[in-house]
Amino acid sequence: MSERMLKIKEFPSNFLNNTREINIYLPSSYFDVPEKSYPVLYMHDGQNIFDGERAYAGVGWMVHEVCDWLVNKGMIRELIIIGIDNMQEERLSEYAHTDGRYKRDRIKGKGKLYERFLIEELKPFVDSSLRTLPNPEDTGLMGSSMGGLVTFNIGFCNPDVFGKLGIISPSFWWGTRTNIQTVNKYQDTILKSRMWIDMGTKESFLDKSFDRVVECILSKYDPTKGNIEAHWIIGAEHTEFDWQRRVHWALIHLFGLE
Repeated sequence: MSERMLKIKEFPSNFLNNTREINIYLPSSYFDVPEKSYPVLYMHDGQNIFDGERAYAGVGWMVHEVCDWLVNKGMIRELIIIGIDNMQEERLSEYAHTDGRYKRDRIKGKGKLYERFLIEELKPFVDSSLRTLPNPEDTGLMGSSMGGLVTFNIGFCNPDVFGKLGIISPSFWWGTRTNIQTVNKYQDTILKSRMWIDMGTKESFLDKSFDRVVECILSKYDPTKGNIEAHWIIGAEHTEFDWQRRVHWALIHLFGLE
């Protein structure tokens, strides 16, 4: 597996004035079929999505193994996965598009700067360095918790960049009214983008805000299009282990073979 994982220890951002680790998973045919280009999935909280060595609570999503298994079963397209590390103490700030509070701390939202980092710095680098399919219909964005929130905000505002959104256990409680305004303002995204949205039934106080935002999305959705899947996951909690157990559903919906 190691030869298919590329690591950039310190990828710089002028917008955020920092550097972070980026880990890149390549599909099994990447070196064998040099004429082939691939869709790309960008994932937040990069420490958590692969083998768990650096993951929160020591549990990773094993997304590379899940992806390989689904490809081998003929269920999804081969794809490149970009794991974008969070900045730990800056995580809440970078994943929030609006100012807010967490516990007793005031958090300054830097989500717009993080958005520019992804779109103007990281994605151009990836597209110029790897054999990607750069169009929105071949470009996904996925995250959980605050990573789900920032996926929602970036994805809804930029359907011409990210046409596939995996919004996992999103922290819609952060600015619920603003999130509903975002849906109303960018409702064309509902027609253009392919989305997977979910929440576990044992995720504490997240349920009310999730219901409100998702109901707003679905009220503007044409179910004959089949491009949005929204689910309550029975018994699921707000943990990396639970996201590991169901990430295959999102991958199948977003990158499934016709």
